[in-house]
Amino acid sequence: MPSVVTKKNGQVKDTSWDAAKKQLMGNIKEYMTHLKDIKAHVDDNTINHANFKEVRKYIEKEYFNVETIKTKNQAAAGLCSFVLNIVQYYDIVVTVEPKRKALREANDQLAEANAKLKAVTEHVDELKEKLAKLTHDFEVANASKQEAMDAVDQGERKLNLAQRLATALSSENERWGENVQTLRRDAKLLTGDVLLASAFISYAGPFNKPFRTHLMENVFKPFLLDGFRKVAGEDGTIPMSEDADPLKVLTNEAEIAQWNADLLPADTSSAENGCIVCNTSRWPLLIDPQLQGIRWLKQKEGATERNLQIVRLGQKDMMRKLESALENGHSLIIENIGESIDAVLNPVIQRATIKRGSRYFIKVGDKECDFHPDFRLYLHTKLSNPHYPPEIQAETTLVNFTVTMAGLEDQLLNLVVEKERPDLAATSADLVRKLNGFTITM
Repeated sequence: MPSVVTKKNGQVKDTSWDAAKKQLMGNIKEYMTHLKDIKAHVDDNTINHANFKEVRKYIEKEYFNVETIKTKNQAAAGLCSFVLNIVQYYDIVVTVEPKRKALREANDQLAEANAKLKAVTEHVDELKEKLAKLTHDFEVANASKQEAMDAVDQGERKLNLAQRLATALSSENERWGENVQTLRRDAKLLTGDVLLASAFISYAGPFNKPFRTHLMENVFKPFLLDGFRKVAGEDGTIPMSEDADPLKVLTNEAEIAQWNADLLPADTSSAENGCIVCNTSRWPLLIDPQLQGIRWLKQKEGATERNLQIVRLGQKDMMRKLESALENGHSLIIENIGESIDAVLNPVIQRATIKRGSRYFIKVGDKECDFHPDFRLYLHTKLSNPHYPPEIQAETTLVNFTVTMAGLEDQLLNLVVEKERPDLAATSADLVRKLNGFTITM
């Protein structure tokens, strides 16, 4: 304050009460303005620090507090409060300012470090991009290399296999030539063989194995041979094999192996039955007292897409399942029929279809249903010696699945082995299953 006399260092020369009244109270307005500006001078560090050192000996006195001075003078108490607060504020500012300076320096250093870090990070990102590109190129090159190596290995394997195959098949030329000649010769004999197979399917189904053999050897073959001789003459070629066998015409070893895998007994009579069932143009009627045939059919037609349905005559939902099978081309087994068949099934058994455009329909009761070409119907009876009227025998193909003596012997032998040596039975079943699988694959 200009009216206050100070030394060169800013310290007040006279601190007496009279000097204070004279220097300060002469201009109250200027004095109040100066008091208000002290905080600003403290903030911008333009205050005389010596005065704050001098004032401490006064504020440390016992009576220098607001409560004590307030008992003497209210205005003096306000001035005392101002002095105490401004000194405390000065102490805080003096303490905080170095920290502020240190904070500014730390912030500057942090900004500089962040700038360096950003530059380094950008450089690292650039290097990472280059590394990723190089790694990708390396992986592509490795993949191309591996692909080339795999192609070379595959080519070598194919070459080795081709060489081995060529070496192995070089010895087959003679056999292939013989097979070609055999096929050409058999082609000329196909007429008689097919006629014999057709007669076998049409007439041999109801009989047992001995009578089938009698029919083939003593009735069908002589009849056909006599007929061909009359047509061909003495010097003509008879278009039928000397050892004609319907099984060779109707099926092959792979198909028979598949039937065996589907639980068809592995005897000749059962194979003949399978041929008749799979090749007849009429619906088969199985005479099956031992249930061997229906067990095979359930396995054979058990695929999901066939959606096999098994019903009995008189069953409540039989007609619904029949209609569904007819329309969707599924398989249907009517089991345990007697010696008569419900008349409502006659149109289905007779295949009495009606063609309208490109579609076929068939009448079931009072309703006409679509006739799907994949529909399969199997009739089954457990009667061992049924007597069917001629119309049923003419409209269906009877197939005798009654177990043969040889088949019964094999089954009894299998039961004895399963009882006495289950390990051998399991090994045998596994070998048979593998053999059937290999035959099917070949």
